[in-house]
Amino acid sequence: MKHLWPRTWLYAGHASEIPEPGCYKLFEQLGQSVIVSRGEGGEIRAFHNICRHRASALVVEDSGKTRRFVCPYHSWSYDLDGGLIGVPEERDFKCLDKAERGLKRVHCETMRGMIFINLDGNAPPLEEYFASTLRELEGFPLEDMVVNAVISVEMECNWKAALDNFLEAYHINTIHAKSIAPYLDSRSFNISLFRGGHARFATRKRGAGTIFGKDLAIPQGPSEIFRTHTIALPMFPNSFIAVDPVGFGWQSWWPVGMNRTVMTFTLMGWRDDVNRGPGFREAMVEQVKAIANEDVHLFPRLQRSLESGAVSSLLLGYQERALYWYQEEIDRRIGPQNIPQHLRIEQILAPFTAD
Repeated sequence: MKHLWPRTWLYAGHASEIPEPGCYKLFEQLGQSVIVSRGEGGEIRAFHNICRHRASALVVEDSGKTRRFVCPYHSWSYDLDGGLIGVPEERDFKCLDKAERGLKRVHCETMRGMIFINLDGNAPPLEEYFASTLRELEGFPLEDMVVNAVISVEMECNWKAALDNFLEAYHINTIHAKSIAPYLDSRSFNISLFRGGHARFATRKRGAGTIFGKDLAIPQGPSEIFRTHTIALPMFPNSFIAVDPVGFGWQSWWPVGMNRTVMTFTLMGWRDDVNRGPGFREAMVEQVKAIANEDVHLFPRLQRSLESGAVSSLLLGYQERALYWYQEEIDRRIGPQNIPQHLRIEQILAPFTAD
């Protein structure tokens, strides 16, 4: 919590969720509450959701639209740029300099419509940090998508144990034998490891253009590679997408305790969806929930096994090397000097990675 999360880029939403000036949404993870909003000029900014008077939460709704932010405690108000513009009984605050009491900014940048924040402001530029991800997404118009739904799934396990599951395809033929496996040629599964803890998985499809059904129309925007292959992109520290031309989920895993995790699943679709028939989006939501449940029901017992004291090591196969790669990156971010010797991950995969 000290060395990793504040110092990396964290997914906070999609530009379509705050389409107009005054629209906002809250990022509430890791013990933080951050307002992500669109200003009068269309700029996307982020502020700590803390009134500069007595530290009340300024915004209490998960999302909305406003002309200014007004504290529900004492009605101090701020413009969309975060500036303090209104203080009731201002004469009582003789030393107040409103120019110095604006909302505290959070470093915020946008990548192809996806919004990220950095809590300590010291991360490299977003496009540099996700250079490998951007390269792999060439030909997929991510910025033209919209958010159709946001699903939260609670998991009784550590966030790393949950994320491990999504960093390999070795389990798909067993766990997802009827839901995912029929659409993928598992023998073609290919892994590329990228600098910074990121990765790419590429798997040929078994004829279908989308996992969501054989009879669906495929939008013309995505290039051919995304029609014939499932391209999945783990993004350090905690995001994962399996790109599908009909739509896909942006998955992120957030710790809410040592052994409790929330996965947020942001279901992305298209503004002019050719498949927008009755119940189509609802069916997509139910399908992704069902697939997630195929994994999640195993996690509490897996966590119990890890805590039992009976497990001294884990054996990973070639198809599971992305798990090891992101665990290496966690140690690099924390710093080996901050990790007891017996808990450190041996750094071995760097020679087998690309920029």
